[in-house]
Amino acid sequence: MYTISKILVPVDFSEHSANGLQYAASLAYKSGAEVIALHVMTEEKDDSFSSVLATFEGWPVPPGTAKRFPLDRRLRERALDLYNFIEKVLPNRSLITIRRDVRVGDPVKQIVAAARQRRVDLVVIERTKKTFLSYLRSRGAVFRLSLKLPCPLL
Repeated sequence: MYTISKILVPVDFSEHSANGLQYAASLAYKSGAEVIALHVMTEEKDDSFSSVLATFEGWPVPPGTAKRFPLDRRLRERALDLYNFIEKVLPNRSLITIRRDVRVGDPVKQIVAAARQRRVDLVVIERTKKTFLSYLRSRGAVFRLSLKLPCPLL
C-alpha cells in the first residue's frame, strides 16, 4: 500500500491554488501527511536605460520596477504573502503540519527540485478552467512537469 507522508502544493496566490491547497489539506488530515506550500518567483530582468536613469536621478519610479528591491527583501515579502494566503485559505489548520517554501527561478524546475529535495510523495496542482487554448498551453507545462517529477501528480 502506498502511504503519503509529504504533499507538495505549488501556490501562485490564485483561486485555483487555493482550491489545490484545500484539497491537499484534506488529504493530509486523512492520512496524517505534512503539506509543503511552495511559491516560485520568476526572476525578471529589465535593462532599460531610462528606468535605471530614473532611479539614480530620483525621478518617480516607472511602474513594474518593484523588482529593483534586493532579492532577500522580495523573498521575505513573498514568504509573508504565502503565510497570509495559507491563513486565509485554511483558517483552522491546527491538526495538520504546513511548511512554507519560497524559491526563485523557473517554476517547473523549482517544483521538481523541491519535490526531490523534500522527498515528497504527492504533488497537488489545481488545473485552471479557462478557454480551450489556454488549457492546451498549461497542459504542456503540466505534462512536462509530470514527466520530471519523482512522485505522482494529482
